[in-house]
Amino acid sequence: MPLPSTPPPARILVPLDSSPLSETKLPVVEQYGRALGAEVILLHVLLAPTRPARPFPRPFEAPAAGGTVSPEEARARTFLDMTASRLRAAGVAAQPLVLAGPVAETILDVARRQGVALIILGTDVRRGLSRLFLGSVAGAVVQEAPCPTLLVRPDLDAPTATTPLRAFDEDKARAGLLTPRVLGPRTIELARIIGSVGRTAELGANFRPTVRHPPDEDRYQRIVELAERGSQPLPPVDLFKIGYGYYVVDGHRRVAAAKQLGFDEIEANVTEYLPATDANAQQLFTARRKFERATGLTSVGAARPGSYPRLEELIAEFQGARGLTDREEAAERWRVAVYGDLIRRIRALRLNRYFAGERSADIVVRVADHRREEAARQGRALGWDEALASFVTTLHS
Repeated sequence: MPLPSTPPPARILVPLDSSPLSETKLPVVEQYGRALGAEVILLHVLLAPTRPARPFPRPFEAPAAGGTVSPEEARARTFLDMTASRLRAAGVAAQPLVLAGPVAETILDVARRQGVALIILGTDVRRGLSRLFLGSVAGAVVQEAPCPTLLVRPDLDAPTATTPLRAFDEDKARAGLLTPRVLGPRTIELARIIGSVGRTAELGANFRPTVRHPPDEDRYQRIVELAERGSQPLPPVDLFKIGYGYYVVDGHRRVAAAKQLGFDEIEANVTEYLPATDANAQQLFTARRKFERATGLTSVGAARPGSYPRLEELIAEFQGARGLTDREEAAERWRVAVYGDLIRRIRALRLNRYFAGERSADIVVRVADHRREEAARQGRALGWDEALASFVTTLHS
């Protein structure tokens, strides 16, 4: 006689922004998460360009053109990573999800797709909407929600001011007990550098001091001129990493110059801070480091430890098909020829809305598995374009 299957855990949807006011409802989230034994989906909705209304399940706009990461998305992902870490440390399963689109419609779409049992709303669904309980966003969610909705009264004594850059020490405290791990040199997307270690109060969003002194300004202009002429590359900066985001330890002028000159990336020496009590985070770090040593790729970020061995298999398949003998050369060619294009298209299609807590690299693995299954079923090889189109069709069916 077969044993009865265990029902999946209930899900709670919690829309958040990255303001301090967001954090005031986390004790309520933690309480309900424990009481229901639920998985918490932490949702941040980015503003998207205004478009004519269109029915679901059409994808929302990507947060930035070409599927690239915007600074706003990087800050949101970092905040949700820290919040998820805090809840996991308290024994509540939590997954981050960042989407772009109309706020109320996005919340309702996620609630339906993820089959949530409860939506917990506060005044932080959109920054500055102190009338949210009476406003159109809350009204639309409450009226159309497929499940109960809990409105949490905000803590009016909570700080509301925010700074252009995130402060490492404050975020480190938010995330709970962290342990440092040296990653070493690597190339970092500038958009993912979202804060500073020790200098947040004196810097603007462009990493330039709000009060500038002539000697410092002269040094900065010299850095810009040398980098612009290409006569002297920017030396690596030193960064700390928490979750998705990076914080400048040393090299604020170099980061500011790179941003001013329109660079997409910068060389850096990185130390990552991992949640000490999160077993999945530790396993993920180990899997990622193994993948990096085997392939030489340091820019592939997954959220599931099991994704990295599968990505190695894809590189090995690519290497064999191309007849390449050097694994790192094959990995770099695969990154450019296959992986980069898939990532851009996955982000542009906003496929992460189907898989809370996963990164684009995890969805690449899902597409690859679907491609393998379809090839076996049809008895022929499928190209990546055809496989992705077929995968999207299964999501919409």
